[in-house]
Amino acid sequence: MTRVRDWLAAGLCASACVYAAANALDYLDRARANRQIATFSAGHDVVLARDAMPELRAARGIFLLARDRVDDAQAELDTLRAEPNATASRTLLLYGLANAHLRRALDIFSSAPMRRVAPLIALAQSEYRQVLQADPANWDARYNFDIASGLSHDPEVASYLKGADMARERALVPDAPGAPNGLP
Repeated sequence: MTRVRDWLAAGLCASACVYAAANALDYLDRARANRQIATFSAGHDVVLARDAMPELRAARGIFLLARDRVDDAQAELDTLRAEPNATASRTLLLYGLANAHLRRALDIFSSAPMRRVAPLIALAQSEYRQVLQADPANWDARYNFDIASGLSHDPEVASYLKGADMARERALVPDAPGAPNGLP
């Protein structure tokens, strides 16, 4: 009986050591990720390892978007799409990309022909839809989707918004004809 008790105690001790080591490695990984995020906050880019944490990839994507490096941020999003447990990070970066595309469309809206603006609007709308599929309660994405829809005056989009459970006062111009904001 004593021998069984000794083996159980040794097994329990070994399990505790393995658990502590795993937690220590996880802590070190998160500390390294936090240092890299601080580097992004300081304005410096960091090349990430292939197995970088999803939160770190999203942080780098946001860093790249702040510097108008949309294609590089898109590459980070593509990497996140391959990871099944990165939904929150993927949604955050996708929202940032949608905002970048909408911002670019708004910048050139009055000076460029609609054929140059329309693809940016459609891309932003598509990305906002994906964000809303992942997080239906994201009112910021819904509001920005509404702004993009007001720029395009797409009848399909207008019917999508009418079916949404969004308060009417939050709607920008769901189906008003003419220029954005209902102006003639």
